[in-house]
Amino acid sequence: MRVFAALALAALCALTVSACKGGSGEATTTQALSGRDFKAKAIGAIATGSDLHAEPGFGMKLDVSKPDSFSTLVVPLADAYERYQASSANQQAVLDGLVQDTQKRMDEGNSKRSFADAKQDLLPLLKRKSVVDTSTDDPAVRPFDELSVVYGVQTPDSFAVVTKDDLKRWGRSVDEIDGIAISNLEKETNENQKLLCEPSGGQKLCGWASGDGYDATRMLVPGLRRKIVDALGGPAVYAVPLESVFVALTRNYADVIKNTVLQQFTTGENPLSPELFVERDGRLVTLPG
Repeated sequence: MRVFAALALAALCALTVSACKGGSGEATTTQALSGRDFKAKAIGAIATGSDLHAEPGFGMKLDVSKPDSFSTLVVPLADAYERYQASSANQQAVLDGLVQDTQKRMDEGNSKRSFADAKQDLLPLLKRKSVVDTSTDDPAVRPFDELSVVYGVQTPDSFAVVTKDDLKRWGRSVDEIDGIAISNLEKETNENQKLLCEPSGGQKLCGWASGDGYDATRMLVPGLRRKIVDALGGPAVYAVPLESVFVALTRNYADVIKNTVLQQFTTGENPLSPELFVERDGRLVTLPG
């Protein structure tokens, strides 16, 4: 099915590091360092100086995550690169400062955000229950079938998972933030992401293919499911085999998609659920059999 192909994850780009050699064969610290090589140095400094993981991002930025956590950061490098180039005597201090600032941002999470500050940026995130159970975040969680919904404050340069401590500090319940997060995701989708529907094997297949990390989670939004039902002209069956995949087709074609969903779940990256889901009395439930 072409929608599944369209939703395939992009391969990560590898970073090639070139060492600068002096006349004696030793690496020099005074020779100008390219932005590409500074990225490599910054990744190495974060790996050795913190418990974080960094990968090359777009331009002079790093994508930083924490093992067993859902929080992520985008770390700009342009200013640190300028300081590194300008002072051969303090280059290690520049890298150390970058690591310390990155670790501090990650550790702070939402601790400096009031609920008023966080409210408009709250979003839900659908994850496998087994993954959530091993998280070190102590996240606020709403169970859903064999899955779990966690929540985060999404900004252009970070995703900070909402913890139980955040809820206590804000004086809010999981149900309260769930309603807000679902509403925010519906609004963001309607403004920025178009529902895709296309013919496939004599039927119509609908879903979202934004690649923004929330495609599977969109299954949880009642207003978006209504869009699909309208597009299909009748009740739908829904599938989220991977975190990057949300597809639906009319319910009477459930058997057609069943094996494809199972294959995607079994062989794909970031698997989510092998189940098919239907809506009953306004709630999602697994399709029996």
